[in-house]
Amino acid sequence: MKTKLTLSIDRRKVAKLRKASARKGTSISGLVEDLADRLDEAPSEAPEVAITQYLGTLELPDEAFEEDSRGGAELRKTAYYEQLKKKRKRA
Repeated sequence: MKTKLTLSIDRRKVAKLRKASARKGTSISGLVEDLADRLDEAPSEAPEVAITQYLGTLELPDEAFEEDSRGGAELRKTAYYEQLKKKRKRA
C-alpha cells in the first residue's frame, strides 16, 4: 500500500532528482523508495554514501579541511578527515 508524502526540497535539488530519475528510468518516488531500502539493508552505511549515487560526488583538495572557516570546521567532522589524518601520520 502506497502512502503520500510531502517533502520540502530546494528547487535545484528537485531538478537534480528529476534528471537522476530520468537517467535511471524511474520516478522520484522510486528513487526515494530505493534509497530507503538501501538504508534499511545497510544501517551502518552513511546516508551520504547512498545519496552520492544519485547526485554525484564533490571532490575537495585536502587543504579545504584545514581552512579556518565554518566549512572547514564541518569538513573536519567527517570520517574522510579522520582517514586523512591517519594517512598524514603514516607519511
